[in-house]
Amino acid sequence: MITAQKPNIYLFPILLVERKLRNLQLAEKVEKIAEKDVNLAEKVVRSFEDREAKIFGFLTLFKLTRNPEYLKDAVEMAETDEDYLMIVERSEEALPEIAEMIESSYRKNLAYCVLLEKTGDLNLTTKISDVRLLSASLKRVAMKRHYPESLRVARMIPDPYYRALALMELGEKERIDLKDEIAEAVKQVDNAAMRRRLEEKMKKNINSPKQL
Repeated sequence: MITAQKPNIYLFPILLVERKLRNLQLAEKVEKIAEKDVNLAEKVVRSFEDREAKIFGFLTLFKLTRNPEYLKDAVEMAETDEDYLMIVERSEEALPEIAEMIESSYRKNLAYCVLLEKTGDLNLTTKISDVRLLSASLKRVAMKRHYPESLRVARMIPDPYYRALALMELGEKERIDLKDEIAEAVKQVDNAAMRRRLEEKMKKNINSPKQL
């Protein structure tokens, strides 16, 4: 008598990961399919078993067609904070209403940082409670602005480490003397190792021929 073999439960997580990767790879091909046939691309996306792959696929279709129904499909598929964060990250449009659907404080902060960097809307800073995340985002926003607006944004950075870095980069880029402001920011950094790193960088910048 032939007995059925018991399934190897240790293979299940591996198979799930493999399926997830396979579907995500297929989702990345949606754009190429949609360039030739949007209807076929939509059918492919709807055939995905993995929720994340479907969301990614619908966002790809929305990006290509600007059809709001595809964005609606992506949002309706979302179940977790990670799903909503992915929608905010991958959508070319600013979606603060989706960020508000995120329950995790950390992930909501990440979502609003994405929106801040996408839009440059400084009013969004009030939505970000994590000082380091906010500071890193403001630094990136500052680097995208033209002087003197870039300097104004850099001075808004709450974390002294990121503020010092931003001021150093601006001083070098715009060839302006910000040594006093940089030194003051460096003194406010509590972590000794990070402070020493900034002090070394500050000395190099001061001695650089680009710095006036």
